[in-house]
Amino acid sequence: MWQQVDGGFWEMSEKRNNKFMSPLAKARGLGSTHEGAHHWMVHRMTAVLMVPLVVWIVYSILMLMGASYEGFIAWMQNPINAVVMMIFMVVSCYHAVMGLQVIMEDYISCHAKRMVGIVFVKVLFGVVALATVFSILKVAL
Repeated sequence: MWQQVDGGFWEMSEKRNNKFMSPLAKARGLGSTHEGAHHWMVHRMTAVLMVPLVVWIVYSILMLMGASYEGFIAWMQNPINAVVMMIFMVVSCYHAVMGLQVIMEDYISCHAKRMVGIVFVKVLFGVVALATVFSILKVAL
């Protein structure tokens, strides 16, 4: 029996009797979509990028410990500090979204609930990232 797959290509499909198949043979058709490796690699890259950014933010907080409001505004108006703060916020939001997506994929079994949760988290953190970038720009300019 021929069937159409992937945008017009035809291939021969076999009907198999699942009654006589081993569990491994049944699962072979349900394998990876090869998206997990990319997700894993990008998540690790954002984690590595976060290391110097977290060191910078901790150093900045320690340096601004006794500063006044005006001192903080002056610090934030430095273009380097504003840009690094925006990068920190965007990368940390993206890293959080990726981590929460993995948790939802692992622990929410209902496909519809999982998709709603993933979309909600992406929209929520997208709004948070945009709001923080807008706030930083407003203070810095």
